[in-house]
Amino acid sequence: MSLALAPRARFLVALLAAVLVASLLAIAPPAADAAVKKPLDIVKVYYDPPGKDHSKNSDYTKEYIQVKNTGKKTLTLTGYTIRDNGPQKFTFPKGTKLKPGKTLTLRSGKGKSSSSTLYWGKSSYIWNNTGDTARLYSNKGKLLESCAYKGGTHKKATKKSVRTTTTTAFC
Repeated sequence: MSLALAPRARFLVALLAAVLVASLLAIAPPAADAAVKKPLDIVKVYYDPPGKDHSKNSDYTKEYIQVKNTGKKTLTLTGYTIRDNGPQKFTFPKGTKLKPGKTLTLRSGKGKSSSSTLYWGKSSYIWNNTGDTARLYSNKGKLLESCAYKGGTHKKATKKSVRTTTTTAFC
């Protein structure tokens, strides 16, 4: 009688082990290569437009940062913020929406906003030519993304900074 139970017990132990392995795989976090794509990304910081840095609005508005909706739904950006390494902070106004696949440009100076371009409203440059960090926060203050760059001549991306040219950081 005990001989007949041995194969059945081995089968049950093997079945239990298979169920345990399958359940662990089902709840394990995804591999790094299969990282979840964020719905809102900083894609570009145009930190040093050509020419001298003059103290006038027409030059301030040439400098900008772009964010892109990489998700499948329209995002409401009311209350989201963008900050630099210093005290500069921009809060997206009430009703700001960004459709899937679309890019929103935030210019440093003053101007008339549209659905694709907003203005920081500053009487100064925001992004440092020698390097800075752009940070994007949700309306609840959660850091969504950070884009650090070093100014200067063409630089390749590293673990600490993004790819840059003499004028632009590609995040």
